Amino acid sequence: MRSPDPMLMYRAAGPSGALGCGLALLCLGLLLLTPVAVLLLKGIGWTLAALGLLVIALAGWAWWRQRGGRVR
Repeated sequence: MRSPDPMLMYRAAGPSGALGCGLALLCLGLLLLTPVAVLLLKGIGWTLAALGLLVIALAGWAWWRQRGGRVR
């Protein structure tokens, strides 16, 4: 397999890359200043909380199974 063209790597890091990164940061900043950001952050928080509970339940089940627990 041949190596990629080195000129492509230099072009990607040029002014157009900085312009794209700056625009992405501007859009992210504007999004975080809107009320929509509150909904997004709360949604992420509740999702992480639910995933945490799921992981705790699975870890408890695995620990119980490892000890040889049986349901009677």
